[in-house]
Amino acid sequence: MPLHIESTTTSESTDIIASFLNTHATGVLATSDSAANPHGAVVYFEFHDDLTLTFATKTETQKYKNIDENKQVAFVVYDEKEQTSVQVTGRVELIEDHEQRLATINHMYITSPKLSMSTLPPAEKLIAGDYVALRIIPSVIKMAVYARPDSEEDGDLYETVLLSEA
Repeated sequence: MPLHIESTTTSESTDIIASFLNTHATGVLATSDSAANPHGAVVYFEFHDDLTLTFATKTETQKYKNIDENKQVAFVVYDEKEQTSVQVTGRVELIEDHEQRLATINHMYITSPKLSMSTLPPAEKLIAGDYVALRIIPSVIKMAVYARPDSEEDGDLYETVLLSEA
């Protein structure tokens, strides 16, 4: 189901956020179980033109168990040098399509050695079930740019995109 942009802070907000997310590869995924017990985990992700994010994990990880119970998540990407963060809230769905699933898992395997000193992603080192690929369907994407030299008001720090499923 395609996403529909309900509103943005400025006409450039979507492009500014997309540019940031396309140049980053890791973020913190925050999940909670059905009893609202929180859990955070770092994952490799890929941002897509349809404004969704995809990532892979294993079925016996705490994050996946939580997602199985509660599809609502938050996701944060931070760049210390730029003093910029993007916060995504939305729901997660399982990627069923075989080709998309493989592409998501392969993205993790390709990205990990580029950014770390290890040839294998951390998930490969876990005995935690089979791989699954997941998609975050955002309802809100909010970017805070704390290093903006011209920000005089709190509102000048943010770029926000509100989304709905069409």
